[in-house]
Amino acid sequence: MRITTIINGKGGVGKTTTTHALATGIDKTKYKALAIDYDPQGNLSHAFGVDVNNVPTLYHVFRGDLDVKEAIQHTPQGDILAGNAWLAQLEAMFSGAAYLKSIRKLKTLLSSLEGEYTHVFIDNQPLIGGILTTQSLASATDLIVPISAEVFALQGLARLQEAIGEIKENISPSLRIDGVLLTKLNPRTNISAGLTKAINKWAELEKTKVYKSFIRESVSVKEAQVNKQSLFDFAPESNPSKDYLSFIQEYLETEKAV
Repeated sequence: MRITTIINGKGGVGKTTTTHALATGIDKTKYKALAIDYDPQGNLSHAFGVDVNNVPTLYHVFRGDLDVKEAIQHTPQGDILAGNAWLAQLEAMFSGAAYLKSIRKLKTLLSSLEGEYTHVFIDNQPLIGGILTTQSLASATDLIVPISAEVFALQGLARLQEAIGEIKENISPSLRIDGVLLTKLNPRTNISAGLTKAINKWAELEKTKVYKSFIRESVSVKEAQVNKQSLFDFAPESNPSKDYLSFIQEYLETEKAV
């Protein structure tokens, strides 16, 4: 079971959109995906059409209220472990001496789903260093780092780089960044040569790649989320839909080399 965390310390770069596209797109292939909304804002859950106010989350699983399989919501778009404001309570639950013991708990829980899903995709809040993102990093086999095509694109990467190093040194030496995904590209403007160079330099430093696929900007992305549909069902002919399908194929190609 491949567990991919979609993460960046900067908000608004397309983490939720990418997680949504991966989970719903993979489900249209021979594979079976589970999406995890590990952001207290619950945006991914909204996109899946889940009632975020009255659903169990991993907080309730950690508290012992129910089994992780019982917390999975089955929707027309696919399966999801929903997220809402209750997730923020994990910071208090796992404070102090309990913190270190808690880091591997998400990985342990997900191991019980082996054989039920081929891929797990975890959406994260734009905050590196809290218990949620630390657990997410510790549970992952690999990471995807979305970066939006804008002047402040590299903000948040320094702390992410540090957090990845800590996880690799102390918990999961095999953790790797599968690649950097360029998002929200406006086809009417060119990404600057300086930004392209900086992104490629960061990817080289992290011993990873910038995906050949990139995601063009379009209102269809937000419209699909508002209508609680996958992008591929709502706007199959849109540029982002085509781009994400190309990206998914590139993402799956990695498995042949691992």
